[in-house]
Amino acid sequence: MFAFDGGYDPGQASHTILLELRRTIERHPTVQHASGEPPGQFIRVVATLDPAILGSEADEGTLTLRWYAGEAADADPEFAFHYSESSGFDCGWHHEPNPHVDGWAHYQERPAANDEYVYEAISFRSLQPVPLLWEILDRLEARLID
Repeated sequence: MFAFDGGYDPGQASHTILLELRRTIERHPTVQHASGEPPGQFIRVVATLDPAILGSEADEGTLTLRWYAGEAADADPEFAFHYSESSGFDCGWHHEPNPHVDGWAHYQERPAANDEYVYEAISFRSLQPVPLLWEILDRLEARLID
């Protein structure tokens, strides 16, 4: 995305990607509602999910998507797709610096709100926003079925 002066605008680029991710996630059968926050210039998308469709016994589930396109148009993005349930279980797929793993790509999980996270270095098939979203939704479903 470009700024009004013709330069790259990372905030606008991130907002545009989050807007597309919100439109895309709304098509998934488990999604009850998705909204971009704050209105006008998204920094995250929050989707309310029906965990039962994904194989969980929790009453409520939320998937929060954060995306930062980077300071330059050719920079690797920083992102997090983080799921949490009313049971206290939460997990996430992140691509950002983290002192607990080598590299940027990692999965983190904790069974209950008071537990410590366990981290695992991972890789993604794509860093393109929409294919990545579908990959994460597949991984989430596989994790909740286990």
